[in-house]
Amino acid sequence: MEFGGPLAVPDRPYWGQATSTIDWCEENYVVCKYIAEFWNTSTNLAFFALAIFGMMKVRATRQENRFLFCYIAMLVVGLGSWLFHMTLQYQWQLADELPMVYGTCICIYCALQADVKVGTDIYVALALFGYSAVVTLVYVQIRKPVFHQVAYGLEVAIVLVRSMLHQIEVRKTNARAYSELVHMFWLGVGAFGVSFVLWNIDNIFCTNLRALRAVLPAPLGPLFQLHAYWHIGTALGCYASIVYQQYLRLVKLGTVDRFRIRRLAMVVPYIDRCEKTE
Repeated sequence: MEFGGPLAVPDRPYWGQATSTIDWCEENYVVCKYIAEFWNTSTNLAFFALAIFGMMKVRATRQENRFLFCYIAMLVVGLGSWLFHMTLQYQWQLADELPMVYGTCICIYCALQADVKVGTDIYVALALFGYSAVVTLVYVQIRKPVFHQVAYGLEVAIVLVRSMLHQIEVRKTNARAYSELVHMFWLGVGAFGVSFVLWNIDNIFCTNLRALRAVLPAPLGPLFQLHAYWHIGTALGCYASIVYQQYLRLVKLGTVDRFRIRRLAMVVPYIDRCEKTE
């Protein structure tokens, strides 16, 4: 599957001829001979930065390890995406796509278990593990990206629906917490939504975008690498959804009054312990 038709690439690409089932709209090996898709690769730094920041905050607030695992999964997704876009090799495509399924399963677990005070529901964990295993086995056999997209989209829908139901419950008991949850919910949905629109424009109008980039001054061309925005937006969306689950957990445990939501650069939310004067 190749959006926009074949591209002129070096006779001997550094990582060899592409073996991935998708070749995105960015022109290959144009910016750097060591990186197939430079902008699609480098924008994965957003995943690294937000995941590491999130892990630091989990440790600082001493929250449960489930959230640490969420951020680790996010970091792995970013690394897999970096390697995929850098090389366009099939094995690294799997390292990008499959961790998206695994990491979202951890978020589903957090959403489903937010009410559980202590312990682990082994049946929920096993069901999510089974889903991940089935998706993996089927996907490596059929090698159809649309299957992965549907499987991942189903997971995202589960997280969204369960989060909305939690919000309805919280609204009845804690107005401040409800307001914070709503803000983070729409930040995540908005980031994912805008990214998804740009992702589709990049796929559908690839030929037009390449023609536009060809006539623009060099510094402006990268602004129309729309798949790169997908990485930035989904990194923010993933991060916001994890912080949402962290804050929701504090609400359900009855300890939320000891914490506050603060924002880095007035956009990126994070949980911090209250000062004694607050």
